[in-house]
Amino acid sequence: MSGQHLLLVSRRDLIQANDGPEADRLIRALASLTRQGFHFVATASQPDEWSRRRAESKRSRRGPRRLRDRLAEAGGVLDGVYYIPHSLLTQRARREEAIGDLLERFGTKASDCYLVTTNKKFIAAAKKFGVKAQKVNNINSLCKKLESLAETMGTA
Repeated sequence: MSGQHLLLVSRRDLIQANDGPEADRLIRALASLTRQGFHFVATASQPDEWSRRRAESKRSRRGPRRLRDRLAEAGGVLDGVYYIPHSLLTQRARREEAIGDLLERFGTKASDCYLVTTNKKFIAAAKKFGVKAQKVNNINSLCKKLESLAETMGTA
């Protein structure tokens, strides 16, 4: 595999899958990709409240930690969660800034970046950069896309 590959997946989609019956399948696909050299980042909107005292904040931190632990047990790595600042009037620009920033941080060309999400607006922002963005409709289709990518990249 040439260059640095980057995989971006919606944190919300990951947490939903990690709590459901497709969790093992998701973890295997993600671990396979990171073992093949992919950097893996979960993306999320910045929480309205960053306070550690709120119960919602605890729950929102527990999901990624559990995913990170399960992924590590399978030999994979979650490089981090990238929070996109929330702004009612400039959200489209924020998404585009986030894509550009992630590509720069990881030293990845847009053609080596893959976004898999249920969010149509994030896909539109990614495609402006030339990122390989794919919409999924549910957890099963998320797992299928990741498995297909792992298989394709494993034979490349």
